[in-house]
Amino acid sequence: MMERFAPVVSALVPLFRATSSALPIRFRYAVMGGLAVSTWGTVRATQDIDVLADAAPSPLRAVSVETRLARFWEAKKWRVEWRRGAADGPVPLLVRLGPPECRHFWIDVLWVHKQWQRNALQRAIPVRMASTELPVVHPEDLILLELAAGGPQDFLDVEGIVSAAPPELDVARLRRRAGRLRLSRELNCCTERIRRA
Repeated sequence: MMERFAPVVSALVPLFRATSSALPIRFRYAVMGGLAVSTWGTVRATQDIDVLADAAPSPLRAVSVETRLARFWEAKKWRVEWRRGAADGPVPLLVRLGPPECRHFWIDVLWVHKQWQRNALQRAIPVRMASTELPVVHPEDLILLELAAGGPQDFLDVEGIVSAAPPELDVARLRRRAGRLRLSRELNCCTERIRRA
């Protein structure tokens, strides 16, 4: 599956690197979603790339940053669609990026809006994909993001990652962190389904 995303990954990394240096803003990102799930041992079909991102200053609080980012990416021939949700909703800000060489493909960039998500970016692990090193959300943080999203596919992803048991995953630490985020019930449901399988 990684080969399918190789051209997009090869274009995305230099774009995001240039974003930090050219604007200049402190821009951080890590892959999450289906591609990250596949990285941690449970291959699943996905049609796009999902990215967790943060910037200082953040476009969540400064519309001028959103404008600067859009102009920069559009100048690089990327398609840009901003989507704002409710400030207290699960996805207050998302930008869809379409690479110039793949007219049918989109990268969904979700902006950090909670401190634990910001911490997840700091814990991201560099992974080699398509001859490029790409930061991928740590499996514990990925599980917490999936539990917080709360959809059926998200819970299946959690079960797949826990079952695959990548060496980076510390289940006891995950349980403590899930408790602090009030996600223990969701995690317990997933682990109980694994036990019954």
